[in-house]
Amino acid sequence: MDNFSNYRENRGFNWAALISGILMIIAGLFLIRHPGKALHAFVLLFAIVSIVQGFVWLAFYSRFRYFVSFSWLSIVSGVLDIIIGVLFLYSYDAAGLTIAYLFAFWFLFDSISGIIFSWHLRDISGFYFWINIILNIFGLLIAISLMFNPALSALTLVWLVSLWLLIFGIGEVIAAFARR
Repeated sequence: MDNFSNYRENRGFNWAALISGILMIIAGLFLIRHPGKALHAFVLLFAIVSIVQGFVWLAFYSRFRYFVSFSWLSIVSGVLDIIIGVLFLYSYDAAGLTIAYLFAFWFLFDSISGIIFSWHLRDISGFYFWINIILNIFGLLIAISLMFNPALSALTLVWLVSLWLLIFGIGEVIAAFARR
């Protein structure tokens, strides 16, 4: 019998959700403990990831330019990623503001997805469903606050990210137990 044919048969403890939830909670607590260094670390991390991704796009072009007619877009993406990465390295203020917007959109999309996907919990448990909805609505409120005041968000980004990690970490731990 196909394991995916019936949702009820596919229930069980979700180790991946538990592990990711615990890691999110640990990361949230670590960021709360070291807020001064965290924003600089975010900027540096995004700068490095952006530069590496730029080189990946350039390598993509060199390998697939004969097979993909619109591969020239990879050159544009690669150059833009490298420029953004270098700008992040040299302008922490602009990078912090940009990261504040990126996190705002990330929180927004993640919270909306969490609300949409929490509907499957209605059949399993009303309690877990409502806890998940409340946590995702709280995440949505954080996203909206980030979007409407990015300057303040850049200053308090570490605390908001910490809180977000704690909220979604707790939600993941709850989701791991809800499917039993």
